[in-house]
Amino acid sequence: MQEADSIKRKRIVLSFLLILLIPLGLATKLYDGPFSSLLSDKIAGTLYVVFWSLLVVLIFVRKNYLLLVSLVLIITCALEFLQLYSSSFLSAIRSTFIGRSLIGNSFSWSDFAYYLLGSVIAVVIVVKIRRI
Repeated sequence: MQEADSIKRKRIVLSFLLILLIPLGLATKLYDGPFSSLLSDKIAGTLYVVFWSLLVVLIFVRKNYLLLVSLVLIITCALEFLQLYSSSFLSAIRSTFIGRSLIGNSFSWSDFAYYLLGSVIAVVIVVKIRRI
């Protein structure tokens, strides 16, 4: 019973953080002031990885969180490389705000550092939540 309560508390905290990350992530994509390029291109990538990592950990709360966060990082990096490929199908997806936000539209080697940073932040958050 105690483990079930602990998992429930972890899921509540993860859900709360995900709810906070959604408007924060959208704000980084929509912001049009000073440093908007940094926010939209780099910080958004960090938040993207944090969001998806926490979501996957929420769904698979009993699984190894390092493996889950690593899988999110690998998939995110694969999506970055996918930006080098162009097809009419992908162009149609990338023509929408949601499509650009989810799969991106331009390749940048520097994005990998921000994805790694997002993974580290996600691991730190999950380690702290696991202590609940």
